[in-house]
Amino acid sequence: MNKKGFVQVLVGVGILALLFYKIDFHKVAEVVRGVNIFLFALAGVSYLCYNLFMAYRLSYLLRKMGVGEGVGNSVSLKFSDSFFAHFAGMLASDVTPGRVGFFLVPYFLRNRTGCRISEGMAAILAPQGIEFILKVAGGFVGLVFFAGVISVDGSGAGGVGGASLLLPLCVGGGVFLGLGAVILWVVWTAESRSTNFLAKIPFAFVRRFEAEFQKMKEKSFSIRETVPLILVIYFVCWVLLAVQWQLIGLSLGVTAAELGFLAYFLLHPLITILRFVPVTVSGLGLMEGATAVVFELLGVGPAVGLSFALLVRLNMILVDCVGLKGVFSSEFRLKNNA
Repeated sequence: MNKKGFVQVLVGVGILALLFYKIDFHKVAEVVRGVNIFLFALAGVSYLCYNLFMAYRLSYLLRKMGVGEGVGNSVSLKFSDSFFAHFAGMLASDVTPGRVGFFLVPYFLRNRTGCRISEGMAAILAPQGIEFILKVAGGFVGLVFFAGVISVDGSGAGGVGGASLLLPLCVGGGVFLGLGAVILWVVWTAESRSTNFLAKIPFAFVRRFEAEFQKMKEKSFSIRETVPLILVIYFVCWVLLAVQWQLIGLSLGVTAAELGFLAYFLLHPLITILRFVPVTVSGLGLMEGATAVVFELLGVGPAVGLSFALLVRLNMILVDCVGLKGVFSSEFRLKNNA
């Protein structure tokens, strides 16, 4: 771990320590001890289903580009390859600032199948750009939905008012809306425009990847017609993540009357935007603090909110550990060209 990463871990741990101090660690521990393990496990199943859909999307887009179907039969692609590569990327995203570890998926794919980095990147980059925009849109809808609560001047957990959340949420939302738009512009605009843009970047090491960049653009154009499918899968995944959150809430004793499915459905994109802010590792501390504040403002209580956020993170990491097989796999199933 480099110096910057170490500092980001310390910042996240420091935020968590402050939250435990303000909310009272003993109250949080008491809430966590009462968790319903069966419902917690069901939440993990819902999250696993989410990842299955994401792995299917990756596999489908790769095959849409012709990977594993022809191309001199040089690449073998099975669903299990996409499955473990996707999970490996999710696990990497759990321990990296801004969840940038997910962009290692093309490397995990190359190690398992031998497909080009440009092909793997095309399969995740454009969908990721669409997801960024949809996440911001969902977060905005959630912000409007909870406006009557979040905009109040009263204090939340640790003396933080709901209005204090608006600035980081708006900044984070603006950044990712712009990032999503830039990604789609880069991969789906005319070659001359993006090439001219790349040529203006004053770093020689970036321009060294121009050839791979052009291959990635070529592959990205071949999957533009799959946007409707990408949107459908994203919506299904959003529902599955909301189910995961509600099951974890129920496992802590939060009734449907206190927080219903719609609340979790809209809270998810609103709060998880903070996981992409590269101040700490995967938003460590930021997401937990925001959840504690929002839960208190919704009348549930900050101790439950902090416990909920911690269990959500634990639930994801436990399931994402499936990706350890993809991370440590050294298997190269390459075939000789015909």
